[in-house]
Amino acid sequence: MGIKILAIEKYLPKNRISSEELDRVVNGCIGRIEKNSGVKYRHHVSEGETISQMGANALTKALTKASLKPKDIDLMIFSGASFDYPVPHNSAIIKSKITNDEVNFHCFDIDSTCLSFMNALDVAQLYLEAGRYKRIAIVSSEISSKALGPHDEKVFGLFGDAAVAILLESSSTSGYKQTFANFKNFPSGAFHACVPLGGAVNRGMGNPINDLGYFFKMDGSGLIRLVKKHFDGFINEMKEMTNKSIKDFDFIITHQASKFGNDFFLKNYHPRVDQMVDTLSIYGNCISASIPLGLELLINNSQDTKNKKILILGSGAGLSLGALILEFN
Repeated sequence: MGIKILAIEKYLPKNRISSEELDRVVNGCIGRIEKNSGVKYRHHVSEGETISQMGANALTKALTKASLKPKDIDLMIFSGASFDYPVPHNSAIIKSKITNDEVNFHCFDIDSTCLSFMNALDVAQLYLEAGRYKRIAIVSSEISSKALGPHDEKVFGLFGDAAVAILLESSSTSGYKQTFANFKNFPSGAFHACVPLGGAVNRGMGNPINDLGYFFKMDGSGLIRLVKKHFDGFINEMKEMTNKSIKDFDFIITHQASKFGNDFFLKNYHPRVDQMVDTLSIYGNCISASIPLGLELLINNSQDTKNKKILILGSGAGLSLGALILEFN
């Protein structure tokens, strides 16, 4: 059995921001943020735009592209770290924006930060192969900009907002087979990336609204050290289990965590330029939406995936690493 991609579509906020604009906000040298982050442009939401509405917009575009209606979905998975409300979950809100109670397919959320889409793709594959569902929608929608501030320039210039929706269907004639999946977690990095306020430990009810605890914090040096320590072993394990090395893939989609991350991969694993799907410079790090943005760019920009092997690699807060191999027929 294969899995057919019926459609994959993105939604980007209209507010497209250059790094030069952010240089001015932080009173920095023009060109410094782009040089350090690798991001030339990113999109940030305007007043009134929400995570669920962005996700609904992307899903509506994907349904239209596939000539489908909401009733044609059997399951919807929201995959992402951002949320409009602690309760209810995002997938229920997104569904409420595209249909009514007459359409009662199940929906739930998966949050493993930047690896959320990869985990959702893995779960969808299991459901489709088991025959539990025939057609699954995955929606990743992220608003990072509201948790960023100019007090932390390296983080401020790195992230963007975006949403992507993909429609998957089990198929006996076409599509891809997921031939490998591997996820590892290294808990010493659990707090290397965090938002300290807003949860059950500290709801922040007594803190002023501009308290820095509401903003995303990242120990970049700690994350880099941990990735360097474990990533080579992670890649070698994939080689041993699949008998495939980096050069054997037609395309490689990485999470786009940072300029350092992209440069580290290029320097240490020597992929060909034509293998890499790079979106960091045009979208920034869009958390869970980064990888599907790369897949959307690959599929919707005249790249033929027939008989191609795609490697998807990611990292997420926690610290977690993930790898998927999709082989198209």
